[in-house]
Amino acid sequence: MINRNSYILILLGILGFTGFVFLRPYTDFYAGEPISESRNEVESKVAQLSQAFGFSTDSLEIFTSRKQHVRYFDAINDTLNGEFSAYELNQRERNLQSWVSEIGKKGAVNETIINPGALFESYGRFKMRFSNSGKITRLSSNEFAPNPTFLKGSSPIEIAETVVGNILGYDLSMYKFLSSDEDTSSIDQEELNPETPNQVSNSSFSSGLVFNWIRKGDNFELPNTLSLNLESVIKEYEDENTFSTEFGYQINSFIAKNELEPENFDAVVTRQASTFTFVFFGCLILIVACAFTVGIKNIFRGKVEWRRALFMFATVGLGVYGWQAMYAMSSFMPFYENTVLLGAAINSLVFGLAVGLYMALAYVAWEALARSQKHAQLDVIDALWQRKFFVRETGSGLMHGFALSGIIIGLFSLMVSVLDLYFLQADSQFGFTEPSNELQLLTMNMSSWTTTWLVVFVQIGFVYGLVHHWVRNKWFALIISILSSALFISVLGRLIATNGEFFQDYIIFLVVSVVTIIGYRVYGILTVLTAWWVFAVVYMITPYWSSPSIEVAYISWAQAGIILVTLIYGLISYRLGTPLSEIGDYVPEYEEKISQHLRVEREIEIARESQYKLMPVKPPQAEGFDVHGFFLPSFEVGGDYFDYVLSENGDGSAKALTMVVVDVSGKAMRAAMPAIFTSGLLLSRMKEDSPAEILSEVCEPIYSRTDKRTFITCAMARYDLASKMLSVANAGHCKPILKRNGKADFIQTPDPKLPLGIKPDVKYQNLEFKLKKGDFFLLYSDGLPEAANEKGEWFGFDEVPALVERIDTDNLSANEIAQEIKRTVQKFSNYQLADDTTVICLKV
Repeated sequence: MINRNSYILILLGILGFTGFVFLRPYTDFYAGEPISESRNEVESKVAQLSQAFGFSTDSLEIFTSRKQHVRYFDAINDTLNGEFSAYELNQRERNLQSWVSEIGKKGAVNETIINPGALFESYGRFKMRFSNSGKITRLSSNEFAPNPTFLKGSSPIEIAETVVGNILGYDLSMYKFLSSDEDTSSIDQEELNPETPNQVSNSSFSSGLVFNWIRKGDNFELPNTLSLNLESVIKEYEDENTFSTEFGYQINSFIAKNELEPENFDAVVTRQASTFTFVFFGCLILIVACAFTVGIKNIFRGKVEWRRALFMFATVGLGVYGWQAMYAMSSFMPFYENTVLLGAAINSLVFGLAVGLYMALAYVAWEALARSQKHAQLDVIDALWQRKFFVRETGSGLMHGFALSGIIIGLFSLMVSVLDLYFLQADSQFGFTEPSNELQLLTMNMSSWTTTWLVVFVQIGFVYGLVHHWVRNKWFALIISILSSALFISVLGRLIATNGEFFQDYIIFLVVSVVTIIGYRVYGILTVLTAWWVFAVVYMITPYWSSPSIEVAYISWAQAGIILVTLIYGLISYRLGTPLSEIGDYVPEYEEKISQHLRVEREIEIARESQYKLMPVKPPQAEGFDVHGFFLPSFEVGGDYFDYVLSENGDGSAKALTMVVVDVSGKAMRAAMPAIFTSGLLLSRMKEDSPAEILSEVCEPIYSRTDKRTFITCAMARYDLASKMLSVANAGHCKPILKRNGKADFIQTPDPKLPLGIKPDVKYQNLEFKLKKGDFFLLYSDGLPEAANEKGEWFGFDEVPALVERIDTDNLSANEIAQEIKRTVQKFSNYQLADDTTVICLKV
């Protein structure tokens, strides 16, 4: 919220904006000379000039692009030791920027070309370069393509003066004419500076007539030299009745050149980019690999809000593809053949989808880290995702963002000035393209929002979260976050460039990253998003400020209006918006699922503990028998149950041992609850009643209290210690086994043998027989015979008596016998039980 620190931040932001305005004449490539004409205005001039040059553009296409002559400015600075700033050179008409119109045949390009120079060399016919003031400074034709110009006449000097003086608008009275064969190298030169004439340069064409002029006097706003190259041509026209011939000249080239200015701007050698390229691809691979790895990892963990991820994918993907499509339609597309056009569209779509996927996965990774580390303003982002836009904290975040943007803008300008550099626009891999686009306001905002999201969510928020996840020391992690973010911002996703080397750019963005990362840590993601967006668009619109052309200037007005509306919305939201406390906390869907899963796991654990507590902890002990049992669930809880109870005489001596094994149909919790219910019914009667009586009595309540799909099998036995008699009753359970004299057989109990829960009233019968010393009696559930191995083979019912026969029951205790049975079934099933397994071993 707004507090004392906020007012300090706002004050610093105002100082930052003020510093930017003050430093702009010394740091802005466009200072003192904004873009003076729109692309439409330039192309209207091209159409008019083409008529004057003897050809029409009706059957041709025009591609007009904005050029920033950075190397030319650097050459002036190197020669003159930085005596003049960009502002001063712009005031002297040094042509630091220009419009270039390339004219070629529609649909002639049969390969993918994205470089204007390559387009002209291979498919262009004529090129016109305009200074920012609207004057033609270069004309050139393609030596390897038909020259469309044709100027009728027999006198080349008259045509030359007409072209340069009348058509191009240069006052030849201010120039001295030099004949084409005059040795220009002998012209005296004064000390080299922007006010000193340089020698005349000859045309790059080796053929034709060359006409040169050199400036007279000290009007340094005029070009130093003019040079026109004409070539004589004869055109023949023939129809059904007549044959005619016309004499004239075509324009090979024209150069209006200032001192230190290259003849061909496109041929200027650019700085070596090997270091930058290496760092660029290294950073790109690293950040993409981290974003994909962490994003996919969280998707597999279920920590993803799919609507948010899909929104990011669609918005950024369409933003990138839409920008490229609009730029292509405004530039190269009219020159392409249909097949090349389709291929270029597919490539742009694939690239857009790839960037969208990267953004989606990076957002998933960022949100997971931010939520686990409780980053600031995550609750505000949650409110925005819920379409709660009019929130007080949203307004606070926007206002802090505007203040932070002022600090960032001021620091950026300050560092550019301290390092004696200047900034210029670089909105894409094509350089500065926005002035060339048809819908500049739309493409500018598409570029700014996609870049802002990629920079802030990935290179700031995600990097910050990832570093703090790896590095436990918060101050060490903060330093690494700043260093890492500065590196990524320096090479990825920039809309603003400088004329400095890579290490200079890194120093600039290192200072910017310090403020940005601290702003993210203290205020949060919305504040930094706002700050970076304002930072980007403010620098993007500087070339449009104060332009004399309404078509150009409206871009800066409209964008400033968008910024102002956002600020007003933030102020109103802060004053009148709903507090987040009244909206309530947002819990992500995946966190709800995780919480629900944890609750279920806890409930299962409670049920498991309860189930085990209902079973005997240790077997009863008395003279005349040895008993032991175990329960192995196939899940956390199961439907099996066993118990043994020792009843006593009035004097406290042991009377009888009652044993029971229960198996409920189904698995896990569905079976566990009826098993627990059944255990209570059985336990209340096991001390006094016979097995048949107990089963007959519990039959009705089990039938009435369980659903129709549930049935319960049960085998119960009661061993009377005095008479040695064993009474056995079976309700649909596995047949008990008796081993006597080394031979094990199944015990056949009398009918009925229906499971419990099938009918409400069943009268079960006991089977009674006398046990002898050395006898072994086994109760078990079907998990033992139905255990399966990796081949799908069952252990088998007939194998159970065989297993009992193989065990040395005479010399082993009941516990040791039970453990041997347990090891056998676990080893057979590779410790993957298909069903609950329960066993009671009685040795007499």
